[in-house]
Amino acid sequence: MAGNFFIFWLVLIGFLVVILGSFAFAGILAAPWVPLWKKDVRRMLELAGVKEGETVFDLGAGDGRIVIMAAKEFGAKSVGFEIAFLPYFLAYIKIILSGKKKNINLRFKNFYHQDFSQADVICTFLSPQAMLKLKPKLQTETKPGCRIISYVFKIPDWQPTKIDKPNQNQAAIYLYQR
Repeated sequence: MAGNFFIFWLVLIGFLVVILGSFAFAGILAAPWVPLWKKDVRRMLELAGVKEGETVFDLGAGDGRIVIMAAKEFGAKSVGFEIAFLPYFLAYIKIILSGKKKNINLRFKNFYHQDFSQADVICTFLSPQAMLKLKPKLQTETKPGCRIISYVFKIPDWQPTKIDKPNQNQAAIYLYQR
């Protein structure tokens, strides 16, 4: 009986290390997981002018709210990248329950190693350091006309095409057009 108890705790601790470790890795690599309000997700997608049939990439997809809304409300094909295990798992469940699984591709991958050339819109909510690291990739891999939406943090040395900040209580959203 004591052996089973020990194995249970060992498995539980191992599971927690994997979950917390993936959160820490994601936070250091790009940004910690901070869920956005649905109204802000809608603001992002509306500012980007997402159209039916376009491809929307979400870098650091978290629990999937951007990719789900892009597919359900805007008719887009969505691709999300997430490397933290728990948000990825939650997003996967939410995508299945959304009924839009065929229009959403969620990848448990590091977006820095993915090809952005097929994206019509790229959504980000990343740290300033991550935006700096991402900038050369956006410059070289995005196609002409690609819209890049950044929640709160600007892309260093780029001039936004539009800024959406309705009032002092709401975060700024930056639109860049390639």
